[in-house]
Amino acid sequence: MPEEQSFWKNAKEFAVAFLHGSFVNKRMAVVRKEAFDDNDNLMLLLFGDFLGIPNPVSYYMLELLPYVMEDLVPWERRMQNRKYIVAEKAAQYDFD
Repeated sequence: MPEEQSFWKNAKEFAVAFLHGSFVNKRMAVVRKEAFDDNDNLMLLLFGDFLGIPNPVSYYMLELLPYVMEDLVPWERRMQNRKYIVAEKAAQYDFD
């Protein structure tokens, strides 16, 4: 009897872990990627003038700097670690 309970307990743990790994982790990766893409777009809007993109309201954008200051360094690091940013964006919109 205890062996059967142990078997069913292990089977339940395996099923829960399998389903979690199959569905939840993949969905979370998609959500995380979408969040990073939105963050990238916001940072490019805020600091596009650093890249040479003229922004007529850059003065007002700099007022937001204290709110995004702690996100700026990780964003820069993430952008520097990407090798093919254009290819990533093209794949996002199914361009070949």
